[in-house]
Amino acid sequence: MYITERPGGLADQTMSKAMGLDETMSIPIGSTPEDAVEQFRSSSHHVRVVHQEPVDGGVILFTERTNSGASSNLQLEYVRKSLFGWKWVWGGGYGTSEIDPSEYALHYMNMPRLEGLETPFPMVFGTIEHSGVVRVTAESQPHGEDAGFSTEARVVQAGIDKLIWFAMLPVSDHAAYTIKVYDEAGKRVGEKQVEMTNDSGSLTLGKRNSSM
Repeated sequence: MYITERPGGLADQTMSKAMGLDETMSIPIGSTPEDAVEQFRSSSHHVRVVHQEPVDGGVILFTERTNSGASSNLQLEYVRKSLFGWKWVWGGGYGTSEIDPSEYALHYMNMPRLEGLETPFPMVFGTIEHSGVVRVTAESQPHGEDAGFSTEARVVQAGIDKLIWFAMLPVSDHAAYTIKVYDEAGKRVGEKQVEMTNDSGSLTLGKRNSSM
């Protein structure tokens, strides 16, 4: 088993192949999920964990860089539990410059599924930027043999003035779906059609946005 899980072992070879890399990554084994991420990233930025979400086989860490200079930034890291500790599997994030919170409802980023790997993806995540937004959904219409879906995002208080949101998405051949945001009265106050791939961006209040 250690031959599989060791840094540069069979598990890392499978991961590297799924990511389309020519060389095999050497992913360290951490004593905790945070330790696994810190060892793999080796970042000079100070990173703060704002939320941990347990999932089958591991945990998703949501972090932010406290000295990045960005107005809003959020990173997602998925780590899995092995017999020998924790290993980083997949992650990504975004950073934005100064924004007008009266205009933007939220920021978002998609994490696509990796072929050949067991992960909780695809999913979409981000930060809520406007205090009037209390509910977020991700929806798609039926398309051919695809029945479509409607998923309620989870909204988490990740600090005194920070709200993050995330939604697990079904595996689908139809890449397009729509993020919708609602206020306390249940009124839809914005929506945006996005791609279920490496799409990221912002949703503007009161407008039908499109990245298509």
